[in-house]
Amino acid sequence: MIDAIKQALTQGVGDSVNMLGSPQGFSLSDLYHIALPQSLNKPATILRQLGQGKYVTEFEQRLNLAAEQSVSKAIPVFSAAIKGMSIADALNILKGNDNAATLYFKDRTTDKLRAEFLPIIRSATSKTGLTSTYKSMSDKITTYAPAYKSSLVDIDDYVLGKAMDALFDRVAIEEKLIREQPLKRSTELMKTVFGHFAK
Repeated sequence: MIDAIKQALTQGVGDSVNMLGSPQGFSLSDLYHIALPQSLNKPATILRQLGQGKYVTEFEQRLNLAAEQSVSKAIPVFSAAIKGMSIADALNILKGNDNAATLYFKDRTTDKLRAEFLPIIRSATSKTGLTSTYKSMSDKITTYAPAYKSSLVDIDDYVLGKAMDALFDRVAIEEKLIREQPLKRSTELMKTVFGHFAK
């Protein structure tokens, strides 16, 4: 039973990471595209009106690119977090709602994932040029719209939050599919255990 749950979570995480971490997995997604932080919408509008829109566009593109690159490295972090599940946990999950495993996963691992994921995000934001692009846009905001200087945000934390929200949401979707659709159960053990509790 525990192994079946772990297999389901591993499959759900793997499928989610493969989708979100693919080229333009965030930027072209209707669900997970990362828009500008809400607090930057007004200063971004001002920059566009002043002919500085390229900084805004590039910044938003790099937000999504950083999330894609960081998510692609998430599987080992999630895999390590799956290992501590007890028999009682597995039984509660199997008898629980469609997203019970994801909620358990989120509740038990969020703090650890944030701690381990943030350095990956920081590396990704640096490598994709997001950090330098944000500094350029911040400088433009300070120059052209100084009243909105307080709107600036911790961009690494913003990308981290969006990336983790997207991952957990995708895992919940994959979990629901595994519960409801026998064809999504990729191992005999998953077919047996989930098939039994679906009756």
